[in-house]
Amino acid sequence: MRAAVFGLALVLVVAFFTRWDLWVGSSIRQTTNDAYLQSDTTPIAAQVSGVVRSVPVADFQRVKTGDLLAEIVDADYRAKVAQAEAALNAAIAAIQALDAQKITQRTLIEQAKANVKGLEADAWRTRHEEDRQTELAERGLAGTQQALQQAQAAAQRAAAALEAGRAQIDQQTAILQGLDAQAQQAQATREQRDAELALARISLGYTRITAPADGMVGQRQVRPGQYVGPGSQIITLVPLPRVWVVANYKETQMTRIRIGQPASVRVDAYPDADLHGHVEAYSPASGSQFALLPPENATGNFTKIVQRIPVKIVLDEPNPLEDLLRPGMSVVVTIDTSNAGSRHLASASEGGS
Repeated sequence: MRAAVFGLALVLVVAFFTRWDLWVGSSIRQTTNDAYLQSDTTPIAAQVSGVVRSVPVADFQRVKTGDLLAEIVDADYRAKVAQAEAALNAAIAAIQALDAQKITQRTLIEQAKANVKGLEADAWRTRHEEDRQTELAERGLAGTQQALQQAQAAAQRAAAALEAGRAQIDQQTAILQGLDAQAQQAQATREQRDAELALARISLGYTRITAPADGMVGQRQVRPGQYVGPGSQIITLVPLPRVWVVANYKETQMTRIRIGQPASVRVDAYPDADLHGHVEAYSPASGSQFALLPPENATGNFTKIVQRIPVKIVLDEPNPLEDLLRPGMSVVVTIDTSNAGSRHLASASEGGS
């Protein structure tokens, strides 16, 4: 009898120290009060520097996409746009002037080519006259030495003029090639001026700070007359009513929790309302792994601490508290894990496919 009691006590002790938390993970309904409402809170900051002209929204005001939140004095930026436009117009005019010069240059090349044709005819005529006078002089039939010398001089002058005409064509062609290079440079300058104008217009647009989404703004952080620089926070936008729940479950509670399982949510501020949702996702690591200084358990003494895993829960429609919920509110979440097995298999089959 004593041996049986001792054996039972030993089993109980072993079970307590090794499987004491089995009942936690196997529970069908997993509840935590370490849960809060979350939303895509967006700090709106200035992208250019300047003096604030106006802040036409009030604290905690609802806004629509595109509504003006703040405006920076834009006189300098409008002047930069005008300056960039003038520079672009000058670049366009330079390209047009080069195009006109290229047309004129092509005309000069054609003129030089026509002149060469006339010079070729003169060279042909004088060369043949020189040959005729040379032949007459060799045969002693007619002509004089003076006529031969004049024919030779005329042939040489015609040949020289022809070479000069051909050189003129090369010169005019080289000038046209230079104009082509200048045109490419002018085109690159125009593209640069286009980019500068685009940047100037973008900077001008940044002087009007608008709402990127529907929602509600927080407290204004600037006032008219205040100087702001790039990165200066203007106001915070919360895209209400899009909120969800982040519940930080203990790792020992995650045994049966799966994506898609139903959840009930009770907001501390509205305890009489019972909201419904479902598990959409959970964190790839425990919260401690995302801390500024993650724990390093390989050094010093070790004390085991139960970690928490953030679980995202999306609220189902209809939501009777849609206009009342605010990020940061405390909630109590209970997840129904009764279908853990089927959900797990479904997730696995979807991942395998």
